[in-house]
Amino acid sequence: MSDTIGILGLGLIGSAVAARLNAADYKIVGFDPAVPKMQGVTSVCSPNEVFSRSEFVILCLPDGNYVQAVIDEVQSIIHERHLIINTTTGDANRPHAQMIEATIGGSSALLRDGAAPLFLGGYKAQISCAQPILDILSSRSFHLGDFGAGAKFKLIHNMAIGLNRAVAAETLCFAEALGFDLNQSLDILLQSPASSTAMAAKGQRMIEAEYQPPQARLAQHLKDVRLILAAAEETSTKVPLTQLHRELLSLAELRGFGNADNAAIIEAYREDKPCLD
Repeated sequence: MSDTIGILGLGLIGSAVAARLNAADYKIVGFDPAVPKMQGVTSVCSPNEVFSRSEFVILCLPDGNYVQAVIDEVQSIIHERHLIINTTTGDANRPHAQMIEATIGGSSALLRDGAAPLFLGGYKAQISCAQPILDILSSRSFHLGDFGAGAKFKLIHNMAIGLNRAVAAETLCFAEALGFDLNQSLDILLQSPASSTAMAAKGQRMIEAEYQPPQARLAQHLKDVRLILAAAEETSTKVPLTQLHRELLSLAELRGFGNADNAAIIEAYREDKPCLD
C-alpha cells in the first residue's frame, strides 16, 4: 500500500481523518478550496491532482451532490489502482466501481479520538483492501451490505443520536423551569438511568451555551434529518418525533445557530436572542 493518501474536503471530518492518518505516518495530499493550508497536509490545486498523486482517496464532502460533482470531474483519470473511500452521507451518492462507503457514527471529536464507528457499504474485496486505513480511523467498523447500506445506516444512527440530543436539551430546560440548578441537574441525570451518550457529550455545552468550535454543525445534522424524513416518506414509515426534531433544528438555524455545534438545538427552547457564534 502506498504511504500517500488523498483527502477531498478538509473541514471538521476531513481534518480529523488527516490527523489520524498523520499520526500513523501516512503522507496526506488534500484539496479544499475553503482550507488552503493545513498542518500535515500537502495542499494541491484540484481533485484531479489528488487522484493523480494517490491511489487511496477519502471523500469528506458536505453532501452527495459534491461527491457526484467530484467523480464527474475526475472520471477520466480514475483507474483500477484507485480505491475511493466515501465518508459522505447523502441521497445523491451513486456507486462507482472504485468506491466504498465508510460513513461515520459520531462527531469529528469522536473520530479524532478513533472512537466513532464506521458504517461500511461495498464489495468485500475492496473493503478488505481498505481495512488497514479503516482500522486507523476507528477501532469499530460494520460491513452492512452493498454500496448504499452505509449511508442508510448512518441515517438510522443519526436519528437516534439526534433525538437523544433533543431530549437532553428539553430535559435541561424543564429542570431550569422547575427551579433546579442546571449543573447539579446534569450531574444527577448522568448518574441515573436517564443518562445518554448525547447528554454526556453535549449537556455541559448546552448549559454554558458553548457552541464554538463545533464538533458537528447543527446545519449539517439538519441536512441529515431532512434525508431521514425523505427516506421515511419513501418507505411509508411514521417518524413523528423526527418531524418535530426538524422543526426544532430549523428554528435554531433560523436564530443564527446553523454553523454552531449541534448542542445549540437547546436554543430552539430558549427565548429568542442573538446568535452566540
